[in-house]
Amino acid sequence: MQFSTATCRTSSLQVCDMTRKIVVRAIRDVVGITIGCFVYALSFALFVIPHDLAPGGVSGLAIIVNHFFKAVPIGRTIIILNTPLFLLSIKRLGKGFLWRSVYATIISSVLIDVIVPYTHGFHVDMLLSAVYAGVVMGIGIGIIFRFFGSTGGTDLLAQLLSERMGLSFGTTLLIIDTIIIAFSGIAFRSVTIPLYSIVSLYISAKAIDLVQEGISFSKAAWVVSNQPEAISNKVMVELDRGVTKFTAAGGFTGERKEVVFCIVPQSQISHLKQIVHEVDPDAFVAIMDVTETLGLGFKELGTR
Repeated sequence: MQFSTATCRTSSLQVCDMTRKIVVRAIRDVVGITIGCFVYALSFALFVIPHDLAPGGVSGLAIIVNHFFKAVPIGRTIIILNTPLFLLSIKRLGKGFLWRSVYATIISSVLIDVIVPYTHGFHVDMLLSAVYAGVVMGIGIGIIFRFFGSTGGTDLLAQLLSERMGLSFGTTLLIIDTIIIAFSGIAFRSVTIPLYSIVSLYISAKAIDLVQEGISFSKAAWVVSNQPEAISNKVMVELDRGVTKFTAAGGFTGERKEVVFCIVPQSQISHLKQIVHEVDPDAFVAIMDVTETLGLGFKELGTR
């Protein structure tokens, strides 16, 4: 009986601990997504809407609709246009991703309508607006993505159409965004607006990648040498970095050699090349950029 009671208490503690972790994670996601929504809305209010930029997506389409129906706020239009897309995508989206995306869409749209009245009179050159819109918008969307949410929009439409059209998701999304941007030129009777919108769209895509993947100053080095042990030891001692060794065979000669693989900060890459040159001047070295490095000696694993 005592054993059973102790077991139950242990199980209860484990359940409570799991529940606490789930709640903390959910709160963290909500806070992160909300911050991303604010940044995203700020980019629209300050840089996109004043110049009628329509950088693709449902938000771009909402700006075009607002041009013809001024009485309907842009944020509200975004929610209206996204609603059928979410309903059609319910079966394809996981529950967690769905509620985060619906939350992000509603909050960002409401914030756009709230912030816009306070930005009247704020004016920046159109080219600068396109650049800043791309950067700030990309940062906002990147933060939302980082906390496993989305702003819905043409991503959902592209998923639905790509299956029916037999095209890849990326191609379908590009076609949809291109149509929206082209239509903005017709709606606003302008050639420059679509061109600046493309600039903004491209920059935002790069900013999203930057936020999601981070700025990495690490390099990956592959060293093919007849002296793998000596090189490995020097790297571990002098650079204080771990190495991985595996055997490979040359495609032409069939000769088997050991390959030394290691990841080092950019500041140590010159020292690494010096080590290889001193140990084996005939070694083959390939050095590549690393998008992100997680684990011992670098960024902590689990960092978003």
